[in-house]
This record gives sequence, structure tokens and C-alpha cells, in this order.
Amino acid sequence: MTTQPLLADLLRSGEWTGAEFKAARQGLPKSAFETVSAFANTRGGCLVLGVTQDGEQFEVSGVGEPDKVQNDFLSVLHADGKVSHDVDITEHRYQHDGKVALAFRIAENPRTRKPVYLDGDIRRTFLRKGGGDYRAQPHEIERMLRDQSADRWDGQPFTRVSLDEVFHSASLTWYRDRFHATNPGFDVEQPHHEFLHDWGYLVKESGAFLPTGASVALFGSLRGVRNLLPRPILDVQFLGYGSHDEMPETRWIDRLVSEVNIVETWQQLLAKYLFFMPKPFRDIDSETLERRDAPAGFRVFREAAMNLLIHQDYGDHSRKAVIQFFTDGIRFWNPGDSFGNETRLLEPGEKEVRNPAIAMGMRRIGMCEQAGTGLRMMRREWQAIGYAAPLYENDRVHKAFESFLPQLREVAVEVTPQVTPQVTPQVTPQVTPQVRRLLDAIEGEMRLADLMGGLGLTDRKHFRTQYWLPASEQGLIEMTLPDKPNSSKQRYRLTELGHFTRQRNQ
Repeated sequence: MTTQPLLADLLRSGEWTGAEFKAARQGLPKSAFETVSAFANTRGGCLVLGVTQDGEQFEVSGVGEPDKVQNDFLSVLHADGKVSHDVDITEHRYQHDGKVALAFRIAENPRTRKPVYLDGDIRRTFLRKGGGDYRAQPHEIERMLRDQSADRWDGQPFTRVSLDEVFHSASLTWYRDRFHATNPGFDVEQPHHEFLHDWGYLVKESGAFLPTGASVALFGSLRGVRNLLPRPILDVQFLGYGSHDEMPETRWIDRLVSEVNIVETWQQLLAKYLFFMPKPFRDIDSETLERRDAPAGFRVFREAAMNLLIHQDYGDHSRKAVIQFFTDGIRFWNPGDSFGNETRLLEPGEKEVRNPAIAMGMRRIGMCEQAGTGLRMMRREWQAIGYAAPLYENDRVHKAFESFLPQLREVAVEVTPQVTPQVTPQVTPQVTPQVRRLLDAIEGEMRLADLMGGLGLTDRKHFRTQYWLPASEQGLIEMTLPDKPNSSKQRYRLTELGHFTRQRNQ
């Protein structure tokens, strides 16, 4: 008899995040329950008993007394006190060359039933990392406990700073201006405290108003935010190299570390983003908050940035959200994984969110898409302007979420009868006057000093931010030694797309 397809697939794939093999020749191994905990706390997986490893190969060796082992496993698993929460398990029995293997498919537990730990000891919580089961560290257990609570972090009352000094007046005014522009009909003259109470950002306890975590995170004063969050809300880095390149000595061209509220953080981020954007702009639409001549991709960037600001785990005081602008794309990294199944992130319908009050607050002023539509809009519009689809990773183990917006354009190459390659980009880059001057100045391969001299520039930082970085981000210029960005032999030259763009602009 041959191995059945499911077992054959597991044997070929080997032990990794989704499969664990144990011999079980002398009975049920105690470590089997550590695997149950690890799979239930992470992404689920399959525990297979009766399989041994020979070098790099796995083979069915058979379970001694398979009926007893199966009964022992299921009875102990459902016994009071062994496992902290019920776990959904489906069992399968396989026969191969007269030997029996038992497979138990263990589902991931929902956040409200994590952590899954053993013997009544929360310290015996396990996570699946790579091909092994590892005891969870205290901070990893704390993250699961925060996510387990039915009372969301952003709805809890905040008492560390008095109500008179907890809010930043300009941020609250900015928010209300946009709220009333987006939602006409509400009382514009309503006092701030009544407005906040009506929308759930102030709660009344023992006759006194108390701000919630959401209100301080959104509109808090510097003192309020620092007492609520002992770490920055956002770290923004503008980098002069690719996402897969070796880090050069100069780690970033510019950096913003924001310790203020979400509204102020967005304003600072927007100013930096527009400064580094290659296309000049006139102004911002007061209602949609988009540039009136908004460059392609701004709506996608705003959605990704808003997701970062409103969905992060603000109760995690050891990590901060990061946005990194590489030459080949933008990376958004967030402390806090998505509650939903990552395979369904792009499906329609509302998703459970970590900070519902913060999320709704920004949706009310049109700063982000309606629930369940944002990621699909990002994919559709990013591809429409010629870029590859955004990438996402929902890291259950480290409880983090990462997205990446690739900025390498898809380019088709046509060959004329004279065998001369002609580059035809899907979307012709829109260049600033500075980038146009740079493209016109490059002849062959040039040193940085000669290039700056030809442009009449002496400020190297100004050259990088206004000329080199925008051109590089659009794939118009490249280094001759990309693996050695600081080499004395480094030269700069036009790419095929750069030659094409220069010809189109002449």
C-alpha cells in the first residue's frame, strides 16, 4: 500500500511551521502537548505520530499500539487542567507498508482563547518558530493577554493627566474642522468636551469626565501622549539604497521620530512625504486631504500609513511602528498582527480591529477607506499605475504586520527592425525640474563630484534629497557598483528608462 496523499505531502515538506513529526514507538511522547500549545498559539499545524527522521528524509516507522496512543492523546487533551483552552483537533489514521501513522490537525485558537498553556502554568506557553516548539517569553505572553481582552486598549479610561491639560487644542481643532466638512449637519459650535463625549472619546465615571486611550492617542497633548505611551508612535526613515541591498555606512538620508499624537504625527509624515515627492504640488484639498494634483499612488500611501497608525498595538511599549522609504519601495512595519486570518485579508467584509475607536475616528473624516476595502483598493490602484502588487506578511509568532509597496515599474522592451531596443514603460515617470536637470547632465558614467559640479551644486544632502533620491526611486538612474555604494570607484549612469524619459522630455 502506498502512502496516502496528505501524509506523502507532509513527509516531502518535512518539519517546518506547519508540521511536527514524532516517533511514538513506546507510547505517547510528553512533548506532543507542547506542539499542541505551539500550533494553537500560532497558525495551527499537523502533529504526526509514527514518523522518524533518517538524515534529511522522513519515513513512516509506525506507532506502537496506535489505538491506545490515540485514546491517550485525546483523553489527556480534553482532561481538566492539561490545556488551558479547548483546541479544535481533527484526527487522521494512515497505513503505510503495514505500519500506522496518526496525524492530528490542530487549528489556531482565536485571540480570545490565547495563550494556550499547559498544566495550569502560563509559563508553559509555547510558540511555533520554524521547525520547532519554543517556550514563549514573558513579553510574548503579555501581547497575547492584551489581545485576549474584550475591553479594547483604546476604550479604557486614562487618568494620569488632568482633563485640563490632556488635549492638544490645535490637533482637536484640526480634527473637528475636517469632521464637520465631511459630516455636515452637526453642531459646529458645540464645546470640545461635549463633542468628545458624544463620540465616545470622553467617558463619565463618578460624575467626572475621563479621556479614553483613543482620545489621547488621537488628540493628546505632549504630556498626555508621553504619559500614555513611553515610546514613539512612528519612526520614518528615508534610505538611499534598496530593500535587499547591504546597509551602507550612511544609514539614512533623513529621519523623523514622532512622539506626538496621531494627528500631529500624520501632519509631520505628510510634510516629509510631500517634500520627498518628485512632483511639485499646489495645495491640499481641505475635505479629502489629497493633493489637488495628487501624484499617482498618494491614496495608497495614505491608506498604508493610516493602517499603521490606527492598527498598531499601543500597549506594546518595547517596539515602535516604522516606515522605511527604500529606492525600490516603501516598507510599513507595525507592532501587532492582524486579528483576522491573513488568507482573507483581501476578502470583502468588516474585519475585527485592535483599536476600533481610533479606526472609526479616522474613518469619520475620510482619512482611510471603509472597513474591509482598504487593502483591495491599495492592490488595485498600485497595480494600475504600473507597480507590482503590494506585499503583506502577518507574523503570528512575533505579533507584527508588515506591508511593502514595490516601486519598480514594469517595463516592456520592444525590438525594432534595426535591433535597437526601445523602452516603453506602462506609465511615463513625471519628473521634477531638478530630476530633469540631473537626467540632462549625466553623460555615460560619472563620479558624484563631477555630477554635482556639472549641476553647480555643493550641498551633498540637497543633491541627494532633491536630485538623486527622486530619480533613483523612479528607476531613472543607477549605480555602477550597487553592492558597494560608498566605493571610491562608484559611478552613476542613466538606466534605459532614464534614457527614455530624457528623450521624451526634450
